[in-house]
Amino acid sequence: MYNFELKIPTEIYFGENVEKTAGEHMREYASDVLVLYGSERVFDEGSGNDIVASLEDAGCKVAKLGGVRPNADTDFIDRAIQFVRARKLNGILAVGGGSVIDSAKAIAAGVCCRASVAELYRGEAEPGMMLPVGAVVTMPASGSEANGMSVVTDHETGEKLSRYFLGVIPKFALLDPRMTLSIPPYQTAVGGFDIFSHAFERFFDLRRDSVLLDEMTASLMRTVVKVLPGLVRDPGDLSARGEIMYAATVAHSNMLGPGGDFACHAMSHILTHNCGLPHGGALAMLIPAWCRYMKKYDQERFRRFYEMVFGTSDIQEGETRLEDFVTRIGLPLRIEGSGCKAENLAEETLKGNDHIGAGFCPMGREDVEAVYRSLL
Repeated sequence: MYNFELKIPTEIYFGENVEKTAGEHMREYASDVLVLYGSERVFDEGSGNDIVASLEDAGCKVAKLGGVRPNADTDFIDRAIQFVRARKLNGILAVGGGSVIDSAKAIAAGVCCRASVAELYRGEAEPGMMLPVGAVVTMPASGSEANGMSVVTDHETGEKLSRYFLGVIPKFALLDPRMTLSIPPYQTAVGGFDIFSHAFERFFDLRRDSVLLDEMTASLMRTVVKVLPGLVRDPGDLSARGEIMYAATVAHSNMLGPGGDFACHAMSHILTHNCGLPHGGALAMLIPAWCRYMKKYDQERFRRFYEMVFGTSDIQEGETRLEDFVTRIGLPLRIEGSGCKAENLAEETLKGNDHIGAGFCPMGREDVEAVYRSLL
């Protein structure tokens, strides 16, 4: 096991009605709060009004801003930064899923930076002071509620841009499984596979070299494989909702340890941009394809993966069980009629670099093209 440092500063509050405690947690960090959200359904059908009442009861002044769309958009974020500056707000409460929380992080980092968000996320500028962020999770998947990573979409180019800021890790995250009951089966499936993928990427980082970390990541993947198909069939299963919700936070918050290969994630962003696939849906295609192609580099590691997660040491049978899991949650394994070319996707993925991924085996152009080609 290699040397590492972990920080998991987010306070996690899990259970029924925890969103109604938003005020008592937020008032520790801010007095004038932006409540950031996506759809008005948060207020029409959800707990938005209770959250605002909790903030106001705690003495916070509240300004609301909705309209966050999937794949956090830099144009919206730049406008939101102006909104925050004009009202002199000093804290952000994100109510939503990964796109809302990522947008909140970008706003928090950009408020005291005169560069645009795109420039900030391209590394062309550095943030100054960052506003405190809290999160009420309504769509579990990305784990953004307990990490410092955020991904935004450049409004001009459609390119995915990501940066890690220690200062925007949410101070607290409120997880009430009841708030996820309205998520439809398809979104449940793509979000659930995203959760699986975060543990998968860590399992295939051979630099970690740890029995304990292998067992922890495999356990989380087994949980998703066991729980998610039933939840897709019965979206009202509150117990299963709770398992998936907490799994999302654990999977991508350093609770499973540091590192990760993340080659599949790099490729998924390209498929999202070029083929219009949701992030989790792209990963559900890429990970089985990556496994089929990359097994030649370390068959023993794949044998261990399939044995620990799918109960078989036979690689071919393991591949079948992995693909069967994707099929059982209703997601496709191939891209139909996209018009995309593997060589173009590979060029965009590599961005002039020699390879992607490092934890398992660096993927050069030939490798990246081959995986893409198997999906088209």
